[in-house]
Amino acid sequence: MKNVFALIGLMIASSVSFAHTADTSWEVLMQDKTLKIDAPVVFMGHAVDYTFVCVDGNMLRTKKAVAQRETIFIGKNRSKEVITGYKYLYTPINYTRTVSECTYVGKNREVCKDKVVSGTYPTTVNVKVSKLVSPRNDTYKFLFNKSLTVPACF
Repeated sequence: MKNVFALIGLMIASSVSFAHTADTSWEVLMQDKTLKIDAPVVFMGHAVDYTFVCVDGNMLRTKKAVAQRETIFIGKNRSKEVITGYKYLYTPINYTRTVSECTYVGKNREVCKDKVVSGTYPTTVNVKVSKLVSPRNDTYKFLFNKSLTVPACF
């Protein structure tokens, strides 16, 4: 009987030892396919996750070259997306860009004005880590927040 209790205790201890904490390295966390890493994004023409960028001087850049896609039309009503090449995406850490601010006037009329915005992308961000509970329902359980410092590019 003592052996059964010892075995149960050992199984519980071993399952707890594999639990991730905020002290677990990013390398280990990123490789666990049952985790959801919910990091902020950087705008580089489209949203890029902070886990996929590095610091290159005064710029943020993607860690790997990104596929460049183009839509080509085949026949009358068919289109196909093709990869035309690969390139790194960049954005300044201290950025200034123009955005359109639109408001509705009346029922169907929209008026847009360009607005210059500037800011600074932080090089350390807070990331939410969650564990997959049910793949059937795509349900996750929040585990912890962890600080991510953007590494230097190689």
